[in-house]
Amino acid sequence: MAGDNKQLSDFDLNSFDIDVDLDNPFADEIKANKSKPEPPRRADAPPPPAARTIESVEPRRRSSKDFNPDMDALLLTAQSPLIIEGMKNYTQGNFSSTTLPVYQEALRGVALYTKILDRNPNNYNKLKELIDSDTDCREVETIAFNMYKMMHNIEPDSYQEKLAAFEKFELLFKEAVNKASVSNSMRLLKKYLLMSGSLDEIKIRTCFTANNPDFASDIQNFIQHLKLAHDMVKKGKCEISKGLKGRDINIYIIKTSYLLYSYYSLAGNADLAEYYGRVHSNYKKYFVIRE
Repeated sequence: MAGDNKQLSDFDLNSFDIDVDLDNPFADEIKANKSKPEPPRRADAPPPPAARTIESVEPRRRSSKDFNPDMDALLLTAQSPLIIEGMKNYTQGNFSSTTLPVYQEALRGVALYTKILDRNPNNYNKLKELIDSDTDCREVETIAFNMYKMMHNIEPDSYQEKLAAFEKFELLFKEAVNKASVSNSMRLLKKYLLMSGSLDEIKIRTCFTANNPDFASDIQNFIQHLKLAHDMVKKGKCEISKGLKGRDINIYIIKTSYLLYSYYSLAGNADLAEYYGRVHSNYKKYFVIRE
């Protein structure tokens, strides 16, 4: 095809200089007796304008003057229904893997309230009219202030008290995100279990030998969430399935630690294999539960 294109370009009529006017072949003889007019002289081009010097402007920090109530109002009205949905799941004790995106959005929403208050208390005052007029925003504020009242027996009144109320609300959703995140990791763990619930060691060996990228990603997930689950047990806030009192967390730790023990044994890392083997043995033997 490249050769054909070359041949076509070689025979492009537009590339030939044809000196004879085919419509008037004797035109050159007539023009020969005429003197050629001199081309008009071009006026001298004006000199280019002097280049403008651009002064460097140092970046400045945002201040209360940069407050954009319209944007913050838009974000608050968008996130508030998600905060309410997250709170509904929380009060129901639902921390299944499907609730993870709900809790993540709820956490972002409450963090927005906190940032507005923390940035400048006057900013929150400017949005108070919106909060009072929007049902969802008003409900979010009521939940945060009621939580503060339950802890201190007074309604938050000052700027610092209102900020503390939303910071406590934010911590609640951080805990919910952690629990739902562990539930999501439990769902991943099922890929490496047999129907009986035991670890599928053949599959683990096959994935390791094949350098399966999904397997490597899941291993990092298990390392992160095993530590998170262990911290939850130590704090005593490890109930992610209502009524099980931490039983599901213990089972997760037992099976995940054994999977990581098998992985690091295959990888030849004796120290980490011993560590996860010890975690597996301790939890399997004592089945740690804290109220």
